[in-house]
Amino acid sequence: MDNRSFLIRFFGFALTTAIIVLLVSCSSENKQEEEVLARVGQFDITRQHYLNELRRFYDRTGQAVNLGSDVKENVLNARVNRYAIVEFAYYNGWDKEPEAEHMKAMIQRKVNMEEYERRFIHENVEITENDLRELFFRANTSIRASHLFAPNRHVADSLFALLESGVSFETLARSVFRNPELAASGGDLGYFTIDDMDISFEDKAYRMDIGDISRPVKTSQGFSIIKVTDIVTTPVITETEFANIRNQIAEIARKQQFELATRQHMQQTIDSFEFDEQLIQQIWDAVKRNPDAYFSFNDEASMITLDLPADVYNLPLAQRDGFTFTVLDFLQESYFSSIQQRQQARDTHTFREQLAGTAFRAYALSKVESHPRFDRHLVNRTVEETFFNYLHQQFETYLDSLVEIPEQMIMMEFMKNRDLYVEPIQLNMAEIVVTSEQAADQVMNLLNSGANFNTVLQRYTADPAGRSTNGELGFMPIDRFGMMAPSLSAIQPGEIAGPFQIMSNRFLIFKCLDRIESRQLSFEEAQPLVKRSLHLSYKEELRRIKIDEARTMFNATIFTERLHAIPIQL
Repeated sequence: MDNRSFLIRFFGFALTTAIIVLLVSCSSENKQEEEVLARVGQFDITRQHYLNELRRFYDRTGQAVNLGSDVKENVLNARVNRYAIVEFAYYNGWDKEPEAEHMKAMIQRKVNMEEYERRFIHENVEITENDLRELFFRANTSIRASHLFAPNRHVADSLFALLESGVSFETLARSVFRNPELAASGGDLGYFTIDDMDISFEDKAYRMDIGDISRPVKTSQGFSIIKVTDIVTTPVITETEFANIRNQIAEIARKQQFELATRQHMQQTIDSFEFDEQLIQQIWDAVKRNPDAYFSFNDEASMITLDLPADVYNLPLAQRDGFTFTVLDFLQESYFSSIQQRQQARDTHTFREQLAGTAFRAYALSKVESHPRFDRHLVNRTVEETFFNYLHQQFETYLDSLVEIPEQMIMMEFMKNRDLYVEPIQLNMAEIVVTSEQAADQVMNLLNSGANFNTVLQRYTADPAGRSTNGELGFMPIDRFGMMAPSLSAIQPGEIAGPFQIMSNRFLIFKCLDRIESRQLSFEEAQPLVKRSLHLSYKEELRRIKIDEARTMFNATIFTERLHAIPIQL
C-alpha cells in the first residue's frame, strides 16, 4: 500500500471516528438537555430535582392532593421562583455581605458535622426489636421525678457530694431553684413519658426505680441529678397496640438512639483530650476583660479578637492522637459559633465546657472529609440549598423595607372592613395531657362520673409543667386552639371538652375556667392589626412583582412539554 492510499484510509477512519464521537456527544448533550425541565439564570431544574421536590410536596400534603397538571406546574414554578430570588440576591451582592459569608461558613460547619455524625456515629447504631419493645413499654409508662439542676459539671458534682454527705434532696432544691414552685416542691417535674424530656434525662430516668437518685446527667441545658418518685404503667399492653404504632416507635427510637450515641461519642472524645487548664483560664480572663469581643459579632474580623500575648497563639489548648487544637484554632473556630452559644459561657466552668465543645467540632471537621463515603458534591449542594434559605430571608427583609402604608389607608381599611377587626373569644382553659386513647377514655370516664379535675390531672397528666399550675393555660384567643376551636366555641366555664387527639400519642382534655366574649375593636385598638394586614397585602403584591421582574431579568424558562411527558409514580 502506497503512502497516498494509507493517508486517505487513515483520514477517512479519523473522520468517521470524529463523526461518531460528535454524534454520540450530541446525543449525550441532547439527552442531558432533555432532562432539564426549567432554567433560570445559572440554575437548571432537572427531572430528578423536580421529582424529589414533588415527592416532598406530596408528603407535606399528607399524600391527599391530586397531582394534576396544575399542581405539577405549580410545584415547578415554586422552584423557579426560588432560584429567581437567589439570582436576585446574587445580583444585589447580598451573598457577599460579611454577615452572609459568616452565615455560609456556619452552615458549612453544620452540614459537615451532620455528615460526621452520620458516617462516624449513626452508621454504627443498630435498632433491635428489643429496643422497639422497650420504647413501646416506656410509651405506656409515666414517670414522676424531681431534679436538681446545675449549669455545669462542677456545680453538679458539688451538689451530688452534698447529697452523699446527707443533705436532703428537698433542702438542696430550695437553694438551687429560683422558681418558688420548684423550690417548694423539691424540684418536682411531675409525670412524663417518652419525648417529653431531654433524651439523656429520659433515658436515665427510665432505667431507675422509685426512690433512686442518679449521679449528674448531662443534658442539652446543663446537668440534672434525678430522683424518681413514682412509676405508673398501663396495665394491659397488647401486641395489636404494638403493631399499630410500630413504625412511629421505630422513628422515635432511631432519633433517640442517634442523639444518645452522638452525645456519648462527643463526651468520650472530649474526655480523651489533654487540656491546658491554665491556658484556658488565661483565655477566660481575657474574655472577662473585654466581653464584647467574645459575645458579639464583629463583621470586620474573621476570628475572635481577644487581648492575648502573641506568643500564646500557637500553644496547644487540647491534644489527642496527633490532633492539636491551638489558641489560634479556638479563636478562629469559635468565631463560627452563634452569639447565643457563646453567651452561654457565664463562668470558668461553662466556658471550659464550651471550649471543649469547640475543640470537638474542630476535631470532627478535620476527620470527616477523609471518610471513604464522604460525598463532597452532595454536601456542597446541601450547604448551597441551606444558604439559599438565608438569602430568601434577606429577600423578605428587603420587601419589608419597600412597604409604606399611608395613614389614611389604615382608616379607610378599618371603616371598610370593621367586622374583620374584632377581639375573638378568649378562653382560659386547664388541660390534661395523656399519651394513649385508653388513658384519655379513662380520664373522661372519671371526670364524667364527677371526679375533681385537679385530682385527676395530678394523677394522669403527662405534662410536667402543667402539674405545678393545675394545667391552667391562661387566657388565649380561641383561634390558638387550631382545629379544636370549632368544638370549643360554645364552651362555658366549668364544662369539660375532649378528648382531642393532636398527635399519635397526645390526647388533650380541657376544662373551661373562664371565658371572655368576642367584641368589636375601636380604631385605636385595631390600628396595629389593620396596619399589619395592609402590610402583608402590599408585601404579597410586591413579592409577585419582584419575582416576575427577577424571572424576566434572569431568563426563566419552563419546558412545559418535557414536564407533562414525565410519568408520575410516587
